[in-house]
Amino acid sequence: MKLTVLGATGGTGREVVRQALARGHEVAAVVRDPARLPDDLRAAVTVVVAEATDPQSLAPAVIGSEAVVSVVAPRDQKRPTTVCADAARAAAAAVREAEGGARLVVASNSAHSPGPGDDPFTRYFVKPVILARVLRHANADARRAEELARASGLPWTIARAGMLTDRPGKGRYRSALDRNVPGGFQVTRADFAKALLDAAEDPAAAGRVVSIAN
Repeated sequence: MKLTVLGATGGTGREVVRQALARGHEVAAVVRDPARLPDDLRAAVTVVVAEATDPQSLAPAVIGSEAVVSVVAPRDQKRPTTVCADAARAAAAAVREAEGGARLVVASNSAHSPGPGDDPFTRYFVKPVILARVLRHANADARRAEELARASGLPWTIARAGMLTDRPGKGRYRSALDRNVPGGFQVTRADFAKALLDAAEDPAAAGRVVSIAN
């Protein structure tokens, strides 16, 4: 399977690339600075120097891809940002321009979406009161990215995570379709990467929101 990874030099992006290669996938890694990709990964992927928010820049990276996995994330969650939404919009436009049928797999977060699966305290207080204030800019960006994925005209999957941690992966995760994971407050980057790849490989995940947690 050929995958295009946006945000490949970030913490989660590197995990997605590493695990995709371990699964035998062909990977096009979209980066702004190739030096930020570890040497072993850089030697094993097709490195595309491009701006993840620019459709024309992305076009060469998505040709022939079966899935475009966007793990683009804001560097500063305390400031207004549109980076996730811009990346989702650019990826969709690039795939359409290439006349491909790639699935758009967008990494998102569960903080902006209180609902079924959450315990009452989380659903009615933590997310809509505390996290809505603390993560208001990141949440707005993630929400818009999801809207753009749904409206892209492409097959899409949205993968929502709780807080990402850098602890060693467990090699397993809990998931829920179109609802939140009970107690799904956090997940390791390695396990979230595994979930993103599982979603990219699974045709049944198209058109679904997959929530992920440890």
